[in-house]
Amino acid sequence: MGVDRQLKVVADHPAVASRAVDRCRSCGHQDECAAWLDETAHADHPPAYCRNSDLIARLQSVR
Repeated sequence: MGVDRQLKVVADHPAVASRAVDRCRSCGHQDECAAWLDETAHADHPPAYCRNSDLIARLQSVR
């Protein structure tokens, strides 16, 4: 999603990243997400089921 650099400037980014990983691991759409990631080179937003979509949107607005 192209937000890696923006995440690094967020206050307490290690904790924010850790919570994002926890949300991914507990979402129940891992297979769908893995397929989406494999098939999608560039996207403006994550799939509707993404539990990190709010975080990604906030990070995209930092650009």
